[in-house]
Amino acid sequence: MSFLDGPRGAELWKMVKFGITGVANTLVDTLVYTLLAAWLGVSVYLAQVCGYMAGMLNSYLVNRSWTFQTSSRFFSVQMVKFIVANLLTLAVSIGMLKLLIDLAGLGAIIAKLPTICVTILLNFLLSRFWVFR
Repeated sequence: MSFLDGPRGAELWKMVKFGITGVANTLVDTLVYTLLAAWLGVSVYLAQVCGYMAGMLNSYLVNRSWTFQTSSRFFSVQMVKFIVANLLTLAVSIGMLKLLIDLAGLGAIIAKLPTICVTILLNFLLSRFWVFR
């Protein structure tokens, strides 16, 4: 019997797959950003938006088919929920950084670490129990 057997194991495996997908999303985001900003001379801000959106699209595709294995249509209420969940997570991350840097006096890198932990958990919970339910 494996530690992945049973309901707890299944949830743990979904979290692991969600994490793997997150790493892939970060790579997609960084690649698009670098291609546009460094190689093609596109505005850094436009490159950031394009990279983030490419990472979000990758996240939606992989999470819906592999992590949470949903069968709903691609363009669906699920997609709208996904976008809302990601915008909410982005807002929480910005708020946390603002609090940790401006009010608590932490450095930008140190403040990023707890922010990443909270936003990964928030995004997983929103994805698991609301978006890909």
